[in-house]
Amino acid sequence: MKKYIFILSLLLIHCDTNYEFPEIVCAENNLIATHTIAQVLEMAGYGITTFENDIIIVGYVVSSDASGNMYKTLSLQDAPANATAAIQFSVDKTNLYAVYPIGRKVFVKLKGLSIGYGRGVLQIGKAIAGELERIPSSEVFNHFFRSCEVEQMEPRAIKISEINESHLQSLVVFENVQFAEENIGESFGDISSTKTMERLLCQTAENCEELGTIKLNISGFSDFKNKQLPEGNGNVQGVLTKYYSEYQLQLRDENDVELVNQRCSIVNSAQATISYQEIIDLYAGALLEFGLEKKYVFEGYVVSSDQEGNFENVLYIQDKPEKPEGGFKILMDEEAIFEKYALGDKVFLELNYLYLDKIDGQYTIGVFENASIGAIEGEDISRYLFNSNENYKIIPEQKRLAELSVDKNQNTLVTVSELQLKKSELGKAYAYYSGEETASRRLMLCEESNVLELETLGSATFSNKKFPTNKGSVTGVLYRNQEQLKMQLRSLEDVDFDQSYEECAEVIENILITEVADPENSVGARFLELYNAGTTSVSLNGWRLNKYLNGSNSISSGGLDLSGYTIDSGGLLIIANTDFDALFNEQADIVSSYISGNGDDVYELEDSEGSVHDVYGVKGEDGTNMVWEYLDGKATRKKEVINGTSIFDASEWIIYSKTNGNKQTAPQDFSPNSW
Repeated sequence: MKKYIFILSLLLIHCDTNYEFPEIVCAENNLIATHTIAQVLEMAGYGITTFENDIIIVGYVVSSDASGNMYKTLSLQDAPANATAAIQFSVDKTNLYAVYPIGRKVFVKLKGLSIGYGRGVLQIGKAIAGELERIPSSEVFNHFFRSCEVEQMEPRAIKISEINESHLQSLVVFENVQFAEENIGESFGDISSTKTMERLLCQTAENCEELGTIKLNISGFSDFKNKQLPEGNGNVQGVLTKYYSEYQLQLRDENDVELVNQRCSIVNSAQATISYQEIIDLYAGALLEFGLEKKYVFEGYVVSSDQEGNFENVLYIQDKPEKPEGGFKILMDEEAIFEKYALGDKVFLELNYLYLDKIDGQYTIGVFENASIGAIEGEDISRYLFNSNENYKIIPEQKRLAELSVDKNQNTLVTVSELQLKKSELGKAYAYYSGEETASRRLMLCEESNVLELETLGSATFSNKKFPTNKGSVTGVLYRNQEQLKMQLRSLEDVDFDQSYEECAEVIENILITEVADPENSVGARFLELYNAGTTSVSLNGWRLNKYLNGSNSISSGGLDLSGYTIDSGGLLIIANTDFDALFNEQADIVSSYISGNGDDVYELEDSEGSVHDVYGVKGEDGTNMVWEYLDGKATRKKEVINGTSIFDASEWIIYSKTNGNKQTAPQDFSPNSW
């Protein structure tokens, strides 16, 4: 043994150190592609399609799971450069990069595999129990065959705005891009968990105008998630994929990001292209979609603040810092909005891809959701709203209560003077002393019939503070809810009550129900008539018309809000169903399908204090065959009755009904607006 060790030692001592590794000889397979990737993509249907023939495709690997940012997927494109088609394979195997590195030419036998959609992505896998699953690890080498050829892959340079289905699963590069402002200072991923994070990439023109955005999904298992995002501008490449309808870019590793140039200031390039009035002119009373044919940018000034909690998931902007024409309510799924968009900040709102509609009478902007307006997701806000970092002093419009209008000053900052709480609300809090519900306090002026509702969220820091019991001015964002004027404060500093409370002369609010109608020939023309028998105008702010069906003691559908309407002394107000105007050839004051009483239903008029002011019918009693039934007829108040009542008295009415042989046909047997 010692002899052999000695000989071995001599050999090692005299061994030539200029050795070379033996050449590795790659044996090329004899496979020939029968179809192109593009041809295979065309074979996909709406469900899962299984390949039953001997189909072979060839492609070049563009994906890599080496960094952990991709998981159990392999993407092949049809050429190393200028690719025209690509496909993703779902494979139940990790460390694919070790066998199929980027650039490796690979042949794939598709027989026995299946193609279908998974979360919006067309991919090839294995059909198991009617579902498209990953190709089992044990079958991988039965389908994938490496060629000896390894090519340098060249990504396709495309613009984010030009992305289409043909680019999916191929290697692409976006030039002149940078991470969005809200991502600056963050790491690629979530350093504290394995949660996948979204980062927003913005593409810019030479003048720094934003051309488009795309999301990057960074896996919580990627080995570069803790590294900070570069702040510069440059190129980013990766594999283009899709999550349902949204295009996304997947990085192979951090080297796909080369942002070494000076960052573009997108804000400084923003310019308004459309005015407030031009936007309103585009709105035709239905959901307005801002398309892509023209770039729509609105310049606005922030007038709301959620710092004190009295605004929630909304931002109000008006078109000028002083004497504005109007403003908009923007829905946002975001908290602490004031930290990014402070009072007085000049902002630019890019409207493309957004929508406008009147929600409860208020001009509202957001994304499309459930055939209406939805909130812009937090990570998308900077895609639409740019802060110029210029701050202006907002000069609120000075108004008196009588000068306010539901059509003017909407969503703008307004100061209303000479206001005080309605007497019945003295001693109350802004919202409630306990609880977290939203509440409205009615502000009024003795000689005015209008009422301004000051709304305070239960989440406001001052919601349980006592409302001042004297008189003065209020500053806030003015808007409307249906026909009711409303206002929201930014903080307690918006209330300046420095005058003595004024005792107002008592106003007798003598509103009567004077006609209830159920025409036998038209259920859609049913109506109810209100009459002001008092000597002064009466604002119906806070009033409700309640309906009780078929002997119920519960109000149907919460009642009908009459806020925003006023009845002058001796005046009438018609509330009617949808066919009233056409049948009677006159316009109802309020059109609502709520007016559907069919002869045995009760109507109740509730005043602003929540008290029953007048009633027709007996609550809790089905009117069928009762003295007050008005089926296929009408009930009219006798002229000598001049006061409402909370307890129904049939002797005050003249009642016509099918049951008493007095059917009434519209329009000839009715005389609305002439009591």
